[in-house]
Parts: sequence; C-alpha cells; structure tokens
Amino acid sequence: MEKSVKHRFLNSVLFTALFVPLGFFLLRDTIIAITGIMFESIGGKESFLYQINEDIARLIIAGLLILIMPLFFRGKCNFGFKGGKLALGICLALPELIVPVWNLLQIKVYEAPLVTGAAAVAAAIMHGIGPGVSEEVFCRGFTVSNLMRIWKDKPNRIFRCMLVSGVSFGLLHALNAIATGDVFAALIQVIYTAAIGMLDGAIYLRSRNLWGVILMHTLTDVSAFLAVFESNATGMDIIFCVFGSLLFIALAFYLIRPAKRAEIDELWAEGWSFGDEDGKKRIGAKVAAILTAVLVVTFAASLGVTIYQAKMGYDIPFFPTSENALDKDVQYQISGDGKELTISLPYEFGGKYDLENSDPESFVLKESRENGDTYLFVFSHEGTSTEKIKLTFSLMLGDAAVSIKDYRITVSFKENGGISAVRG
Repeated sequence: MEKSVKHRFLNSVLFTALFVPLGFFLLRDTIIAITGIMFESIGGKESFLYQINEDIARLIIAGLLILIMPLFFRGKCNFGFKGGKLALGICLALPELIVPVWNLLQIKVYEAPLVTGAAAVAAAIMHGIGPGVSEEVFCRGFTVSNLMRIWKDKPNRIFRCMLVSGVSFGLLHALNAIATGDVFAALIQVIYTAAIGMLDGAIYLRSRNLWGVILMHTLTDVSAFLAVFESNATGMDIIFCVFGSLLFIALAFYLIRPAKRAEIDELWAEGWSFGDEDGKKRIGAKVAAILTAVLVVTFAASLGVTIYQAKMGYDIPFFPTSENALDKDVQYQISGDGKELTISLPYEFGGKYDLENSDPESFVLKESRENGDTYLFVFSHEGTSTEKIKLTFSLMLGDAAVSIKDYRITVSFKENGGISAVRG
C-alpha cells in the first residue's frame, strides 16, 4: 500500500519562488564566514582562495541543494544539467550576449583599467562561474522545475512559471535598496533582473537544459569583473537597462508563444514528482528530514550573522553593495605612486572630526590638520592589500554627542596596492 507523501513547503509557490532563493543568500553568508576564517588563516586576505571565498560558498550551497532534493523527490528530479535540448538552450540564450558586449564597450569607452595578473583574471572568471551556476540552479533549476510540478494541472502553468520565476528573481535584488540607500537604482535593477529572469525562465522551459543560461550568466559577470570601473551608473546605463528589459520580456513571451506550448508540455511530461514511498524507501524521507532540520538551524544562524553584521556596520550581505556617489563637499587627491590619499573636508570653527577606519593598520592616517575653511587628512597605504577601505568622518560641534554631518568614503585599490578609486 502506497503512503501519501506530503511536503507542505515544497508545495508552496511562495516558498519555492522566494524563500528558497532568499535562503540561498543567507546560507551563503554563513559559509563565507566559516570558509573565510579558514582561507585567511591559510594564506591571508590577499590569497586567491580568500578572494574567491564568496564564489566557493555559492557553489557549495548549490551543490547541497542538488544533493538534497533527490532525497525528497526519490530521485524524480532533474536540475537541467543532463538531458533536455542542450543545443536549443544555447541558441535561445545567445541574445543575452548583448550584456557582456555592453560591459566590454564600457571598458573601452571609459578606458577602465583591466585587472592584471593570472590570479586576478582567474578571480574574475570565478566571480562569473559562482553566480552563473548557483543562481541558475536555485532560480531556474529548482524554482521553475518545482513550479511546473506544483501547477502541473493548470492550463496556463507555462506562463505562470515564466512570470513568477522572473519576478521573484527581480524582487530578490530589491534588498539592494537597503544595502545602498539608492532606491531608484535598486528599482531599475529589480526591473532589469526580473526581465532577464523571465527570459532565462522561458529558455529553460523551452530547452529543459541549464547550460545555455549558465553560460550567458557567467559571461555577463566575468565581463563585469575584468576591469575596475571608477564611475557610477550613467544615463546610458539606465537607457540600456530599460531597452534591454523590454527586449528580454518580449523575447520571453515569444519563446513560450501558444504555438510552442504543446512542445513544452511534451518536454516536461516527466517532470519532478515525489514518486512512490514504500517501506524500503522511507529511509530517504528520514534522511531528508534530518538534513532539513540541519538547514533550518543553519538558516537561523545565518540570520543571526546578518543581524550582527548590520549592527556592526558591515554591508548587508544579501547582495554585494555598490558605492554611492561621493559627496560634493569631499575633495581628494591621489599621489603619483598611488600610495597616499589626501582628503579635504569642510571645516567650521569649534568643530572636530571623529574618524572610523575599517583597516587603520594598512591604511594609516599620517596627518590631520586645519587648512582655512577645510580640514585635511593624509593617509598612506602600507603593504599591497587590495581589500576596500571604508572611512567615516563624523563632524562634531562642541560637546554634542551626535554628529551634524557624516562623510562616508570607500577607497578601492589596484592589484599592486595602489589606490584606484575613491567613492562614497
């Protein structure tokens, strides 16, 4: 006699489309904290392993999902790494090449310095592979596949899967508004990533093979990390995002047009299913339950790490933080050898600046003094560390306990330790 298999969370659209991908980013941060300590003790913060720590964490979590899901589904699941239509998936994903091409054109137009050295180039490649594989596994391989199972009896399940998976992918980037404080830029990013998520979902529905979208996702991210950009988003960037979004949405709808629905249904006829559970296979359900409990505990720990880092002033780790524009009152000058930075801030009589330096040992304050109506700070970068330095200058008046103005500055470095950019 067959036993009815019930998995309330895995039958939930909200859990599948939003909570699982969101959990991916939280769990990623926990693994980063653990492996970061290990890699730093092995080779220091300048080591190659430490530089690609986040990418390793992404791949570990994606691997865990691929290993755990077959336990729930009794092996009746496929993440799109085998089978399907590989050639079709790659062909349908080719229009996404406009994104890495645009990134390469920006490198040419802005004359952005390319990363140099084998380690830096390898790190840029890993920065593409990490998100390319992990995000497609979670947001397409898992989300689209499980939604197709949940809505298997719905006549419009193909459209629903494409739309919901794309919108949820975009909403995950809404937290950038919290991290950066730039609501408009975050909104543009949400719309753009939702559009490209819809296209990737449509490509996966048509091909049931992940390699095409993984390849394009990886090329996009690699092209973004091949150079050091010193400027913030321009009007042309916004126009490209809007144009690209409209193009990707139109292509997504075209790929799942009514004439192709029968072909897609046939391709997904043998979709994910829980399978039959008899006495011999119940061990799989028990193992899955244990692993789920472990993941729940890890998820709780991840949330604790996130809250702690937010309180300590670190970047909120859901997504990488992009710097804001430098305050118009801040003036700076980088020395010819790139090792010294002079910062000039407004000064009022009776005022003083409190300085917070994320790494005072390597980015040393050599001098600070009044200079008429400005206050000068001279820093020297000791060593060859390339990790970004965050400076916060708080202008205090008298004995006031609260600053009247805070200036936040992020200093970026080249591979040789020279200063490359100063941003907000």
